[in-house]
Amino acid sequence: MVSSNPGVVMAQTDPLVRLLKSRPDVLELLGRIWEILYIEGSSPDIGKRREDVIREMLREEFGLEVKSAPSTEREWDFYVIIEGKENRYSLKTTEDIAVIKVAWNGFPSIDRARKFQFKYPILYITGNRREREVSIYVFEIDDLEELREEMKDEMWWIPRGETNPRGFGIKAEAVRRLMEKARNKGNFVSVNYNPINTDIVKERYWRIWYNMLKKLALEG
Repeated sequence: MVSSNPGVVMAQTDPLVRLLKSRPDVLELLGRIWEILYIEGSSPDIGKRREDVIREMLREEFGLEVKSAPSTEREWDFYVIIEGKENRYSLKTTEDIAVIKVAWNGFPSIDRARKFQFKYPILYITGNRREREVSIYVFEIDDLEELREEMKDEMWWIPRGETNPRGFGIKAEAVRRLMEKARNKGNFVSVNYNPINTDIVKERYWRIWYNMLKKLALEG
């Protein structure tokens, strides 16, 4: 089942969301692929592997030009060319609605958060394994700034000093409000997918994984 907001004119929505809405089969595939990723465990780098899948999916399934940000870049993660235009995104993936970290370096403080500038939209992708649902949202800059005005300091998650923290983020409550804004603008799509039994495919996964590495090593 595909969910979106039919009352919103498509031309007003984010171009990547419009593209994804046209291919619910790809989003169903994404949900199943994400489940397979858990064969390797959920930590420490499951988020990075999910992000890699997203970028490669856009290349392989849509034929798009996708470029990752330089390793030193902190404000955006990748750009994609759609209809001749470069669209940059900060990419966040998660299972549960939680804090979105937006700054990593330096000691966190509310003063730093107040001065923080949003420069690129956030592509927010949730994979709910309990509900077997993948949802994609785009939080545009005006949504983020509007929420800042509405929530003031309550928007920000500032870690406690005793945790030896670095950086800060957007509270889960604020994320839920951003999701609602995206839904109202049509900047979201949600798809249910059929679950995959990872116990059955686990042995094949590791065999294919090894043979892929072997092939690349011998070709190199």
